[in-house]
Amino acid sequence: MRDQYDAQLWTENHVETSAGIDRLIARIMQAFRVLHCINWSAPWSSDSRCGA
Repeated sequence: MRDQYDAQLWTENHVETSAGIDRLIARIMQAFRVLHCINWSAPWSSDSRCGA
């Protein structure tokens, strides 16, 4: 009984932790995309694609 309870808790926490890590990685990647866009943007260009 106790083993089943612990296994269920571990499974639920593992899913939540994995989802949280996925969200964190997505935010980090978005930050790198913005930094890349800022680094390579040409201020004289009328095409402003940064932040998209």
